[in-house]
Amino acid sequence: MPRHATIAILEKIHDSNVAVWKISVTEDGADLSGAWVFKDEEFKSSFGNLNCDFVIGVENNLGDKELIDQIDAQRIDLNEFLNEASADVELGMANYANFVTESEQKYSQYMAIEPSARKLLPKVQKKQLVPPEFKIWPKKFDLRQSIKFLEENGKAGLARAEKPELSNVLAAARVIQLFIQMWQSDEIERKNRIYINGESAEVTILPRTWLSKLAK
Repeated sequence: MPRHATIAILEKIHDSNVAVWKISVTEDGADLSGAWVFKDEEFKSSFGNLNCDFVIGVENNLGDKELIDQIDAQRIDLNEFLNEASADVELGMANYANFVTESEQKYSQYMAIEPSARKLLPKVQKKQLVPPEFKIWPKKFDLRQSIKFLEENGKAGLARAEKPELSNVLAAARVIQLFIQMWQSDEIERKNRIYINGESAEVTILPRTWLSKLAK
């Protein structure tokens, strides 16, 4: 799986300009790595210089979709991200519950054996397992609500841009950045709890539904 990826968040502003905020993602986290405002006529040629792997629009309307269709980057859906994150949490908790049940059964079976016979067997200890601590994921999210979301979570300052017209796209970038940080935290939690995915657990920088688009 890729160890580095870049995401462009787009929004049409002032009818004739396009605002872009870029996020760079690595195994160490996600950083906002640049912001630009292009005129419509220069957008397509200029965007290519940003070298972005993915693109997503703030507005779920025709305007942003037309922008995205102009450029060579993989279109992504935030709700695909959230669906995968939620499904992974459910699977991780189910695997944990199964492991606890199996562990308790093995210990009970071992203790049911006569003490004299137990001495001849490998010792089975009762495991004190700590449940994984995954993030709580929304079922879906509208990037147009990013400023409100940040305000409600005590992060209003993250959406303050030097130019007010860039506040929406900055807020959307901040929300995506937060979700990426949550994703990577959950991935590390899965990796640290070997009983969830086994020794072969792999940490990915972004959801597999997004990363798989880069292979196409």
